[in-house]
Amino acid sequence: MPWPRFRGKRNDPAAAFDQPRGETPPPGMPASARPVRRASDSPEASRLAQLRQRRALVDFDLEQAEAATRPDNPWQERIVLLGESLASVDRDLAALGALPVEPPLPLPPTPITDIAASVAEPASVRFTIGNERFLFEEETDWDQRGGPRIEGDLQQRTGNAEALIPATIPPERRPALARHLTDSVIVFAVDLRDRALNSEPLPESASLADLSQPCPECGGWRDWRGTCEVCAQRNWQGQQLRAERSRLEAERLQEEQDRHKWAERLPIARRRVADIDAEIAKLGDAP
Repeated sequence: MPWPRFRGKRNDPAAAFDQPRGETPPPGMPASARPVRRASDSPEASRLAQLRQRRALVDFDLEQAEAATRPDNPWQERIVLLGESLASVDRDLAALGALPVEPPLPLPPTPITDIAASVAEPASVRFTIGNERFLFEEETDWDQRGGPRIEGDLQQRTGNAEALIPATIPPERRPALARHLTDSVIVFAVDLRDRALNSEPLPESASLADLSQPCPECGGWRDWRGTCEVCAQRNWQGQQLRAERSRLEAERLQEEQDRHKWAERLPIARRRVADIDAEIAKLGDAP
């Protein structure tokens, strides 16, 4: 399941000083923060207008700092939502770790015979398992310069891996085993092709059991190279969940740091307001 992201563009009080004349102040800023200048203003009036603009900016700073000190502040609300998302991730991780292990179902050691691999273009691989004869041929691929490229994808021409499933396999396990055998047969064919290309000997005593070794981790099957796709998928899901958990924890920490930073600015904001009010009072125009 997706988890909401709470990162957003935060209001920066200092950005208001960069507002060109006549533009709307940033969200949350009062309209009085916009500078208004007239050619007929006296020096005192100009100074008073500047002080009022500064007062509006500091008011916004003060509001943010005071909000950060209240229990029901926006940062705390986001922290709570992030905590709920973290709890959801933890539940998914726990469910992933608690998936049941299926009972192992080994396949008979039916020999794989008539193994042959040709590197002549196009490369081909042949072998027989029981009554099924498998043929794979390499698709001729072309590079951007127009020449043939070796080691293209192998295409299965004959053979049905699902027909190799013994009748003793329970019906509810047959679809998963069929998918596994189909993939494992391809893995075996690619390995034969690669061995031939590298002038390595072909296997002499491979069997159907070697293509479907029971996996002790999940109860599924491992392919010819010892890879369990079910475990690989579960590991990938776990990595994604742990990465999401790290991201959410980092965002929650950042929210708390931002709230603390604003709260620390409260005494400074109050002092600045008092200083500006004092200057305005000196000009004979108390707020």
